[in-house]
Amino acid sequence: MTRSTLRTALAAGALAVLLGSAACAAPAPAAPDAAAPNASTGPACSAPDVPAPVELRHATNVTLTAAAGYRVLTVAQPYPGGAPESYVLVGCGTPAPDLPAELAGAPVINTPVESVYAESTTQLAMLADIGAVDALTGVGAPDLVSGPEVRERIDAGEVAGFAENGQLATEAVLAAGPDVLLGQGIDNPAYATLRGAGIPVIGWAEFLERGPLAQAEWVKVMGALTGREAEANQVFDEVERRYTELAARVAGVAPTPVLAGQLYGGTWVVPAGASTAGILIRDAGGTWSEAGSGGTDDVEKNFETVFATDGDAPVWLADGPWPTRADVLAADPRYAELAAVQSGQVWNRDRGTSGTGGVPIYERGVAHPEEVLADLVAVLHPDVLPGHRFTNYREVR
Repeated sequence: MTRSTLRTALAAGALAVLLGSAACAAPAPAAPDAAAPNASTGPACSAPDVPAPVELRHATNVTLTAAAGYRVLTVAQPYPGGAPESYVLVGCGTPAPDLPAELAGAPVINTPVESVYAESTTQLAMLADIGAVDALTGVGAPDLVSGPEVRERIDAGEVAGFAENGQLATEAVLAAGPDVLLGQGIDNPAYATLRGAGIPVIGWAEFLERGPLAQAEWVKVMGALTGREAEANQVFDEVERRYTELAARVAGVAPTPVLAGQLYGGTWVVPAGASTAGILIRDAGGTWSEAGSGGTDDVEKNFETVFATDGDAPVWLADGPWPTRADVLAADPRYAELAAVQSGQVWNRDRGTSGTGGVPIYERGVAHPEEVLADLVAVLHPDVLPGHRFTNYREVR
């Protein structure tokens, strides 16, 4: 989902075949201008890694290709409008490779990494799913974390916060010296400082993918970094299977009209038909005024326009957070005119919000679109999933 609608529409990673030991001791990161990395020769590195390309069936903003003794991870657009960035992944026990001229300045990352700083909460569920949470040593904003595995490590003092209120603590990251920092898809000037000091920063931009499965497939990238590719493949295969199965169950059902989004500063952001949020709603058997549009960018409208085109929809998929119906009306009295408010079918995606403010859908939604889809199917077509147990969406009463 796009970050505007599934960070918001989820606000807001992908994996596959590495044969090295998962317990390799990684050396200090090589400086960006180094000709080649030092081979990882820790005691657990008894055999060289045999790199193989990673198959990505849906994701197009990232590639993982194989060369002699290393892999190349390339993010086509690391942030909106950004130029491609490549990173060289050198496996456990592998001798320092000879790199071609075009990779001479590329950051070198020895894998499997043992210390990961993750700036976006969307990266955390992927680490947990593949059993690599022990490698996590830093998160951007600890208060926004809701997953139990990561919360436990935060509460135990094993994971540090490094980007509170969106401000990256450069000096703290330099002092910690993680093996890699996973960015959050922005052009942060602090990244250049970290890279200059030898800390690789990957422009993690799964949110620029179009389609929920394309975003979820970034778990394979996480697998390649942590040496857990088999686990990553297994996780994604199950996500893909379940998502495809759910979409097929409502493919022949008459779509339910939906009101999507809400007002922000006088502007109502409506998901475009080909956006990730739009694909989710359509795959769940929903329809709305922009469902037939081929655009991928959200469409900005005023209340009057939305009321005229979607105001009669029996279901409202809102962002919230609104604990009660009274809070909905307090946000804007005009909401009382909407059919979904009158019928009581207003849904927020804030179920399971932690005491510190972490919202599960913003952490798990990208990695698990099948969970989001199941909730949406149950909202729009309850007879298809009777007795469904909701994961992300909550009916506002």
